[in-house]
Amino acid sequence: IAITTIFYRSAWRYEDRAYRRIFLDTGHLLGNIELASAFTNYRPHLIGGFTDEAVNQILYLDTQEEQAIAIVALADLLDIEQNLSQWESALPSGTQTDYPLIPDGELLKYLHQAAHINSNSPKVPTWKTRETPEYSEDKYNFPFCTKISTVTPSISWGKDLRALRKTILKRRSTREYTGEPIALKELLAVLDFTYQPHHYINQDLDRNPDYFDLSLIETFIAVSGVDGLEEGCYYYAPVAQELRQIRFKNFRQELHFLCLGQELGRDAAVVLFHTADLKKAVAKYGDRVYRYLHADAGHLGQRLNLAAIYLDLGVSGIGGFFDDRVNEVLGIPVDEAVLYISTLGAM
Repeated sequence: IAITTIFYRSAWRYEDRAYRRIFLDTGHLLGNIELASAFTNYRPHLIGGFTDEAVNQILYLDTQEEQAIAIVALADLLDIEQNLSQWESALPSGTQTDYPLIPDGELLKYLHQAAHINSNSPKVPTWKTRETPEYSEDKYNFPFCTKISTVTPSISWGKDLRALRKTILKRRSTREYTGEPIALKELLAVLDFTYQPHHYINQDLDRNPDYFDLSLIETFIAVSGVDGLEEGCYYYAPVAQELRQIRFKNFRQELHFLCLGQELGRDAAVVLFHTADLKKAVAKYGDRVYRYLHADAGHLGQRLNLAAIYLDLGVSGIGGFFDDRVNEVLGIPVDEAVLYISTLGAM
């Protein structure tokens, strides 16, 4: 499966910020491919490191309008020869620091071209197998903070994953919330399905699905209305499976402002922020990491969406926000840049 993008279809609405949207949406699509493959005994292998020009040529794409952005190889698990090892899915590109003056309307294609892998890209000696889970340790452990365990019973998707099939088909973005609180057990179930895939191996779901590099992504959660959980901002520690509180406050009005006046941010019970240390990420993967980060954030967002819909919660992603104000308001470490916002709430 080759996933492509037609730049102008997003640019007419979102202008230069459309590059984020393209890869966030791609991540949501990858999440569906990952889970739907389990219905038919396929295992998707994600490939983000490829020679862009060669793939575009193979697909006969008019690269002035459309280009390949991700590849998924489907392995038939009923064929023993296709029970393949898991490989790292991301490769680095070059890093550009001298930028020319770019005409209006040309930035999207320029950004994409700058992140191509070609003969000038850093040399990679060999592909490596992915032997360990993406998360090996939690990045932040704030001294003396309140810690809340997120260990919880996993969602049961029923015989042959029938409930998951139905949920994928009915998934829609919520347009408004009531502002009423949700239950703590509901939030914990959403986090469990999103970040703990190994809990679902007994339901025949992949215990370690392919992402580009989840070790680069962190999650912070602003809680405005969860029964049994104090209002404030929390860091989610996926390895320890706990919430670590870093701010003590109801942020509804600030969230309304940060999300550009969108009522979804104000009325949601929970607002999740996926973040990354861009300096560290670019050092590892070059300019191409911008693709990887947003696709992975979207992939997490899709799992979160499906869990929420199954639990009859409202859920919606937000890609428009004040980038330069989020950290200061919520107390998120300054090295972290927000990639994507997901909202949860009562309908």
